[in-house]
Order: sequence, then C-alpha cells, then structure tokens
Amino acid sequence: MKSVIMLALAAVLHPTVQAQVRTATVKVNKDQKYQKITGFGGFVNSPQFGYSHMTEAEIRKMWGAGSEAGYNIMRIYIPTGKDNWGQVLTTAQLAQSLNIKIFASPWSMPAEWKTYNTIASRYQDANGVWQPVYLKQENYADYANYLNDFVTYLRQNGVTLEAISLQNEPDYQVDYAGCIWTPVQMASFIKSYGDLIDCKIIAPESVGITDNYASAFVNPEVLPHFDIFGGHQYGAIQSGLLNVQAQGKEVWMTEFLINWNSDGGSRDFNWSIDGFSFANAVNQALLSNVNAWIHYATKRYYGPLGDGMFGSTAGVMTKRGSILSHYAKYVTGYTRIQNSWNDNTSELRGSAYLSETGDKIVVQVINPSSNTYNLSVDLPFSRMKAKSLVRLRRKAWLKATWIFPSKPTDPR
Repeated sequence: MKSVIMLALAAVLHPTVQAQVRTATVKVNKDQKYQKITGFGGFVNSPQFGYSHMTEAEIRKMWGAGSEAGYNIMRIYIPTGKDNWGQVLTTAQLAQSLNIKIFASPWSMPAEWKTYNTIASRYQDANGVWQPVYLKQENYADYANYLNDFVTYLRQNGVTLEAISLQNEPDYQVDYAGCIWTPVQMASFIKSYGDLIDCKIIAPESVGITDNYASAFVNPEVLPHFDIFGGHQYGAIQSGLLNVQAQGKEVWMTEFLINWNSDGGSRDFNWSIDGFSFANAVNQALLSNVNAWIHYATKRYYGPLGDGMFGSTAGVMTKRGSILSHYAKYVTGYTRIQNSWNDNTSELRGSAYLSETGDKIVVQVINPSSNTYNLSVDLPFSRMKAKSLVRLRRKAWLKATWIFPSKPTDPR
C-alpha cells in the first residue's frame, strides 16, 4: 500500500555540544486501534475573566480551520441566572461561524434551588463546620428545564451546542460558584431528567476522570440519557472510562492547567520544565484513551495564548499553544493506534495515529532530553513520502519532506 507518514516531533531541545547521538525505534501497528480523536481546544473564558477576555481577532487566531492554532472545540460557560445569558451571544455566534464544536458548562444553578441558598458549593454552618451544598431534589426538574432553556436560547439566536454540561467540578467544594453532586445523585438526575434537555449531555466534568462516576454512569438505566463522559485532568485518569467507551460513549478531557502560581509568586515560563510537562499531559491523556482534550483558559500566561503576564506576550501563541496546535492540526479525526518503543534511554515518548482513509500515519514524538536521536519508524506498510515537523526549544517548526523510491523494500 502506498502511504504517507508524518513524523510529528512535538518538541525537541537543542542538544548540548557534548550530547551523544542515540538510536531508537518506534514500531507502529495499525491493526491495534484505540479511540478516534474528536479534537482539541480551550475555554474561551471562565467566570473570573468574562466574555470580553478574548477579542474577535484572538478567537479567530486560535479556533477554526485555517487558524494559526487550528483548534476545533470551544468551551463556554453558562452565567448563573437567565438575565445574564445575553453576555454569551456574541462569542457563541462567532464560534458558530467558525464551524467548530461548542459545549457549555455551568458553575451554579440559581441559589434558591440549592441547600443553604448559596452560589458556592460549600457552606459554613453555625458550628463552624463546612457543609457541602447540593441541588435540592425537588428542584431537579427546574434545573433540567433551566439548562434546556439555555440550549433553546442559543439555538433561537443561531447557535447550536454540541453538548451541555450539568456541572463544573461536582466533586470540589469551593467558595466561588459551584455545586456538589455525588456520583449517585448525578446519575439519578441524568436517568430521570436528562431527556428534558434537548442537547447532548456531557458529564460529570469532575476534578479527575474517575471510576466512581464511571461506575455510576454505566448503569443501563443511565446510559441512554447522556452522550459524553467528561472530566478534568487535575486528578487521576482512571481506567473506568474504558467501560463507558465500551458502551459507545466518547470521553473528553475538558479542563487542565499547570503553573498557575497559586502562591502569588511570579515566574516566567520555563520551556524545558513547563513545555514538556504540558506535552506529556496531553500525550498521557491520549494514551489513556480520551477522545478530546480541552485546556482551561485559552488566553492566559499558562495557556495557549499569552496575556502579557509572567513572561508571556499578549495575543501571541505560547509554546504550549503551539504544542496543542500540533496535535489539533495533525491528529484530529485520526484514530490512535498501537506504538512500541525500543529506546535504551527511556527518554522518548509519544503516540501514533491512523487517518480515516487508512493511508496516512502520524507519529507524535516527545524528546525532553538534550540527546540527539537517530529514530527509525517501523511502519506497517511501504510508504512513498514522509514529512517531519520538529519544534526546537528556541526555533519555530522545522519542516522537511522526503520522497522515497517508487518501490521501497523496507517499510521502516
């Protein structure tokens, strides 16, 4: 079979003068298929930034076919209270015009529907004890209709959501907007009220992608009433997601960030540390079988687009944005396939992907070391052409194309 391989080296450091040239092999097996990759993207804003955080030009820079980043999934948030929904429209309509997938996440339902009548997801009682805040069961139907009204509101204004979430981080008690849902509570809501929402449901969007929610959601009475199993990458990515996927559901990683300096200290982005930590997080999620990967705030010094703080340049794509763009442009729509490494240094890592037509393979390779490698890629078919895109520490992408003899004898 004639084919094309794109050897997509996600990031490579400049080798030092003393660095030794190493050899390594990655063998690709197209017959062992895993998940299809739906796409990549980010949160256009979160509640603390507001819908004016990104300009139209910045949004066009990061999302849509032909954009600099090439992202195809946008997360938006649902402001609490119907009177505040109007602030969503301009951004959502722009996203719709870019022909990308849009999903919406709520932080809280109206406080009067919740225990302790508070927007937050925890409440300090008279004894000084922090209590979790839940949606009252008698308001489950109200909340389902509320979410459906948001779907309808956008639809009537020209925006079709790909999916709507039920709750951002239902397992995390906070003083800002939130609500706690146990796995049993959320599964019960989906089972009894999910059909009131005329949109795909993505849930639970928990802190991790965890087995406790997965176990509750694979209940045969719950499965027909939601569409995407979603979670964040702050906690573990556990194996229960495979049981959900086995029932025909996709799994999306819907929020991740690192180096947000929660202690208030300022630190410039460190490429050798932060860049590879980020690349490894994306790669590990894909190896864990997620179908989509969505960053937290897109415009932030720790995100894909700089905001001018801590060493980033406002409106300029960061190294992390470039890394995520590499995945977005070259593996969206592909299916992950098996790859095995022969690398005595144990430094190289990555993943491999097969095109829908079955005649192209992308191998994403991460080299966090200072070593130079002669890397052999053992392919499952003969190839006629190959391309490489290499990101160096201090340089932009380096592109190269090779044309092979018309009858190559070795598919390596």
